[in-house]
Amino acid sequence: MDLPKIYPITPETDIFEKLLTAITGSASNNFSVFQYRRKNLDESRVEEELDLLEPITAEFNISVIINSFHGSRSISRFSGLHLNGIDLKDSKKRLVEKNKFFGISCHNKEDIKKAEILDADYIFLSPVNKTSSHHNQKPLGWKKFSELSKETKLPVYALGGLGKEDLLKAEENGAYGIAGISRFWSY
Repeated sequence: MDLPKIYPITPETDIFEKLLTAITGSASNNFSVFQYRRKNLDESRVEEELDLLEPITAEFNISVIINSFHGSRSISRFSGLHLNGIDLKDSKKRLVEKNKFFGISCHNKEDIKKAEILDADYIFLSPVNKTSSHHNQKPLGWKKFSELSKETKLPVYALGGLGKEDLLKAEENGAYGIAGISRFWSY
């Protein structure tokens, strides 16, 4: 499984058609993976969107990673699971087969060590900068990010207040790549 350097996470926008347009439009630009994370929708709407996404992402060979917020029912249909920080606390083992992506959101050294124990394929380390989606969380900054990224051999994605243009800076600070929401989609 190849991990991309740029890893988008779906925005909370209510306009799913815009997201579909962005996915199909980005397919020609080495867009190979994204995380489905739509916390503002009810369960039936999430299932509806996933049903629409499945054939489109299959056609363009795009891997969809489901955020653990949405549960594990749909994981078998897609390419993997990404544990959020809350679900990380309760997890005791790897939750998907080795042929699927398994990522984990981390915020400190303890989270990173647990991700290693759970046999994660990659981690998000966040927030690097202040971000609107986690406004109550103190940013790590690049210095702390760099220190923490040296604590693991896992590929580390920098997340939080970043755009695609921050990839080089992230790599200089020990990141494998960058992940993000609002500045990672072209509508």
